[in-house]
Amino acid sequence: MNISYIKDEMVGFYLPLPPLPELIPPPIVEEEEEKPPARPPVPVDSDEEEDAFDASAPAPDPVEAPIEHAAFKLRQETAKYIEEDNDMIAAARKIAQKFQQMAKYTKGRREMLELGATEEKSEFSSMTDMIKTCKEIIALTKNIQKHAAMISKNCPDKRLVMSLANSMEPIGMLSQQLNIIASVKASASGKYNEAAEVEADEMLTINAQNLMKSVRDTVRASESCSVKMLSNPAANNLKFRRKR
Repeated sequence: MNISYIKDEMVGFYLPLPPLPELIPPPIVEEEEEKPPARPPVPVDSDEEEDAFDASAPAPDPVEAPIEHAAFKLRQETAKYIEEDNDMIAAARKIAQKFQQMAKYTKGRREMLELGATEEKSEFSSMTDMIKTCKEIIALTKNIQKHAAMISKNCPDKRLVMSLANSMEPIGMLSQQLNIIASVKASASGKYNEAAEVEADEMLTINAQNLMKSVRDTVRASESCSVKMLSNPAANNLKFRRKR
């Protein structure tokens, strides 16, 4: 076959390619939509944060820092147990922490007001926080009373039941007193009266010491009752497990 003939026949079947442009434009890059900034992490409640509590450390001075001393003793008691599956231990620990915050508030407020600072300028002089903390403590004590009453109802040992009842009985009265003390301090908000401040702080100190002691005694008595209830675990929804 004549090759030149084939070439002549192919003319017209294939169109010539267009000439290449002198400068090839860069590919079009689609702009990415600007993403919103990442949200900051949700702040953790200070009560839920694991603080570096050392149960073997020396306790605060009971004279210079009576509320802190009582709170430390309560923290020592709760530190013996695993909080998981035991709302009473968790509530008792939070009560100690909140009383520590309240002691810091009371001391800071008195020092700042003595210097002539107003409520707004004082770092710790937030009476709203004071009232809020008192209400939170009262709610926690009710939680402890609820669990203690359930244990008392199902414990077969009458002697231990009586001991638990005696331990938890003052908690309700002391909680009401705490509410009254907070109201008294709130009514004097922004007005510094040394005599009134000293009297209110003394009342708060005595109340905090007695309330935390009653909570500590209730925790101990509840554990003793729970030992007698091991044969009937369905009657007790709290697990008192000591740390090793």
